[in-house]
Amino acid sequence: MNLGIETETLEFKKSTGELKEAMNSICAILNKHQHGELYFGVKPDGTPIAQVVTEETLREISQKIKNFIEPKIYPEINKVVIEAPRSEE
Repeated sequence: MNLGIETETLEFKKSTGELKEAMNSICAILNKHQHGELYFGVKPDGTPIAQVVTEETLREISQKIKNFIEPKIYPEINKVVIEAPRSEE
């Protein structure tokens, strides 16, 4: 499954290790369009990759948004399970 290509309102990050970059992307999207979506665990070409997401991970993302983005926003943060492509042996 491929999620398509990035657009001005859709951004992909390979992992939550790119959280700082994600905050910059969220700001850019909101400043221009006032809405958008950002997915972690997805390559720039739209291919899902493995990303372990715990409750702690979701809290960390929420806290980073709360502390980084001004004026305050109240995003919907969800865990979405997408089947990654299976490698052929």
